[in-house]
Amino acid sequence: FPYTLFRSTALYGPLAMADEVYGQIGTEGAGIGYGHPLGSLANVRAEVNGVSFSHSFNSGDLHYDGTATLIHAGLYGDFFPMPSVVPFRLTAGLLIGDDHVNATATSPSGTYTINGVAYSTLGQSIHAKATYPAVRPYLGIGFGHSPLATKGFSMFFDAGVAYGKPHLDFDVPADIVAEAGQANVDAEKQSLQNTVDRYRFYPIVKVGVTYRF
Repeated sequence: FPYTLFRSTALYGPLAMADEVYGQIGTEGAGIGYGHPLGSLANVRAEVNGVSFSHSFNSGDLHYDGTATLIHAGLYGDFFPMPSVVPFRLTAGLLIGDDHVNATATSPSGTYTINGVAYSTLGQSIHAKATYPAVRPYLGIGFGHSPLATKGFSMFFDAGVAYGKPHLDFDVPADIVAEAGQANVDAEKQSLQNTVDRYRFYPIVKVGVTYRF
């Protein structure tokens, strides 16, 4: 034990831990964060990330143009099994925010196909919104953010997954519901719900630069 403590001190400097600030980019977009060590084996971190992008997709008999908006905070705890040997860590935390996808069904022919049958759009549009829970758990692994790192700049990497079942709002104008029938509209909504449910696991991969001071 004395040798291990001496070796850690020699390699990484005094065990007086230092805070850090960092920037990153990945599947959550771009973000900034702040970390604080809790001894030589653990960190706590807080960060904010954001991105918005457009994406078209098919679900059931409808084609949608969608825009995803991901803006959330992250609160994390890091555990380093062997910080004096390798800065590998296990990370658990929470994503907190209003991540959602807005989508509008397209109709270049002036009709919507609902549950296999084409109906006139009647000059109106079908809208959908999938909203993630305001709080989602996260589990992951990574390298970097070590509480034993020397002061100055270093790199880090994260890979993990957040979980949360999105809530679906499916807005079909009353005139189209009357034309197609509620049962057919419900069938189309269920098809979209099945598509949305596949995204309850959101993969997170990111890299960045940290400065410890």
